[in-house]
Amino acid sequence: MKNQIKIILNIILYIIFIQLSTVLPKNDRNLNASIKTAEMLAKRGDSDNAISIYLGLNKKYPNNIAIIRSLKTLYKKNNKYQEGITFFQSQLKHEPKKAQSYIDLGEFYFLNDQIDESKKIWNDGVKRFNSKSFYRNLFSIFSRYNLDKDIGKLLLSGRTKFGNSFLTYEAGSFYQSRQTYDKAMDEYIAHLLHNKNRENLIQRRISRMSDDDDANNIILSKLLLISEKEPKIFLSLLADFYFQQQNYKEAFDTYRSWHKIGKWDQRKWLSFANNLRREGQYLVAVDTYNYFLKNSKNSNNTGRALLGLAKTFEDQVIPINKNNLIPYFFDENVFFKDSFTETTSISPVHLENSLSIYDSLLFSLPRSPLLAEAYFRLGEIQYNILQDFDGAQSLLKKALESNPNKNLELKIIEKIIDVNIAQGKLIQASEFLVRKINPNNKSVLNKKKILISLLNADIDSAKNIIQIELKTITPNDTYFNDLIELNDFLKQYTEKNEPNQATGFKHFLNAEFLIRQRKITEAISELGHILDKYPETSIVPLSTLRQALLLKKIQQYETALKLSLELENTWLADKSIILSGQIYELHLKDKEKAISRYMKILNEHKTSIYAEPIRYHIREIQTLTVK
Repeated sequence: MKNQIKIILNIILYIIFIQLSTVLPKNDRNLNASIKTAEMLAKRGDSDNAISIYLGLNKKYPNNIAIIRSLKTLYKKNNKYQEGITFFQSQLKHEPKKAQSYIDLGEFYFLNDQIDESKKIWNDGVKRFNSKSFYRNLFSIFSRYNLDKDIGKLLLSGRTKFGNSFLTYEAGSFYQSRQTYDKAMDEYIAHLLHNKNRENLIQRRISRMSDDDDANNIILSKLLLISEKEPKIFLSLLADFYFQQQNYKEAFDTYRSWHKIGKWDQRKWLSFANNLRREGQYLVAVDTYNYFLKNSKNSNNTGRALLGLAKTFEDQVIPINKNNLIPYFFDENVFFKDSFTETTSISPVHLENSLSIYDSLLFSLPRSPLLAEAYFRLGEIQYNILQDFDGAQSLLKKALESNPNKNLELKIIEKIIDVNIAQGKLIQASEFLVRKINPNNKSVLNKKKILISLLNADIDSAKNIIQIELKTITPNDTYFNDLIELNDFLKQYTEKNEPNQATGFKHFLNAEFLIRQRKITEAISELGHILDKYPETSIVPLSTLRQALLLKKIQQYETALKLSLELENTWLADKSIILSGQIYELHLKDKEKAISRYMKILNEHKTSIYAEPIRYHIREIQTLTVK
């Protein structure tokens, strides 16, 4: 059945072919139909009939480039080189001024191993058509067939006629594809010498070339040599190459050399600084931002550099709980989360110098959202890293006065409240909040209202606001879970109407207030006071865990360990065991005791939600020990 269908289709195609070969199309619709038929025949492998249709069409439409291109493709694909020669000879005879026919006829001579004839017809074309386009087309043919000597002669002839920059980019690409990197670099350098606005294009080509390790020494030597002769053009290219090779200090020094000879490209400097930051090269990034800020005259770019510098500081922040195996306390709850930076890799000298430049430049910028964000970032650095609360307060107020957008304005307001709390000024924080709260930001600022009430030990007010909030927000709100957790927390520790319970809980909240003021030692003492004076209150296990975590934070590991061991018979047993294991593992460097502690979770607290993570961690320790 299939064979019968095939035979029928072939008969239909043959009838169409016969009709088309005897009666040529009379309009474009017939022309398109004929071309589609020829394409169908070519796809089916019937190249002879396809060629016959195209030849018939060519007689009717001799200037139709698509028909000529299709014939050329079919002749080459089916190795019909002699037929191709005959066709393009007829094309030249019919229209001797058609330059492309010289190129195509020469190519078929070449493919047919008639080398002398190919060179003769190409040379005739060069003499007849003294144009750049003919040279470019001929260069494409020579490149395709790797005719190195002919390329050399063509480039020499072309540059004599059209100038030394002629075909430099094309020649560079050709030599690069042949891995002849020294010649490729010579061509790219020549191209850039005559086309100074093509630096990005050449930089991308060199970047690809450097993927081959064999090319790197050649690239470097060529760039160093030309940079001495033409520093204004090539030093930035050399700097970019150093950056790509991860020689960041050399890249920075080269950019400075470029500036010293009078070249200053703010866009390139800012891009360079941002890229250093993304690569984690913070010291060089800070130096680059500072250099830019000292020399930039554009206020908009200065603002961008200030933000980049702030981000560089922020990127170096390492949170204290980074290595915690589990969330021991309410680590991610907004009402308990510690916003201060514990450790950073920022050099104090770099930070001091940079902040001095940063602060002085802010006064030169016009009021704008960019300036507002710059003040805000600097205020955050003063608050989070340096704990300079007065300085942070001043900068954040300037941010608020600098026309911030709505989202940034809300962030600034929240941060000013945090700084007031850190300064121990709960009344000022509350008054500021009342002045700034409105229907648009009420849902966000109400959480600050709850926090202030808690830290002020105004439990009833906090509870009332929580209940109002729970009626208005949905589970999709960002702090819904935090609010539920806080609500349960307050119910657990404030429902018993006993004086000691209430007093103990207030001491706990006061400790949280002291933590917010960065008074860690005083907070530890306050939590210890609960254990000493109110040992029977329900808050004791949680306050003891909080005390142990703070002691660990200030590196009093033995005392922290002692407290964590005292919690084994409480509802926090699993957390206290894991904490003791982590102290042994990371701080006292006793892996055997650490594993022993972790094993208690698997043996005695199998239902703990932390059992599986601890099982996995034990395997990790044992694997590392074996290695």
